[in-house]
Amino acid sequence: MKHVYVLRHAKAVPDDPGGDHARPLAAKGRRQAADLPAAVAAAEDAGAKPPAVILTSSAVRARQTAEAVAGAHPAARLLVEGGLYQADADDIVDRLRLVDEDAAAAMVVGHNPALLDLVLLLLEPAERAAVDRFPTAALAVVALPAERWARLGTATGHLIRLTP
Repeated sequence: MKHVYVLRHAKAVPDDPGGDHARPLAAKGRRQAADLPAAVAAAEDAGAKPPAVILTSSAVRARQTAEAVAGAHPAARLLVEGGLYQADADDIVDRLRLVDEDAAAAMVVGHNPALLDLVLLLLEPAERAAVDRFPTAALAVVALPAERWARLGTATGHLIRLTP
């Protein structure tokens, strides 16, 4: 069994002189990010394995969000990946298939619409109705019946937790 934490970055400022990639978290986003370790802990209380690796988009807002979670999970390896910035759901599944097999759980921090699409792609069709939106700082935790990341399938997951 593998667990995937899908985390949309927290609320960012509307624009930045450095462009979209450089947008940092807004005050609301910093508050949201501060609450994320508790959301991850609640998922763990519900049976999810703690994330061993945190894959984050290279965008500033995503990195800041990932760092908030990583601070509460010092054993997790934080990897900043430029390819996640404009990735689609299939790209993210391909990246998850490369996670070290020792990791029981991985987290992906990134952007919509790719993350909502990813959650829907991973879940069994009967569970998809539970996820109709994916706002900033949303966290979905999906259990997948895979023993190896390389064989991670789609449309087979079970939703362990969805916040908010």
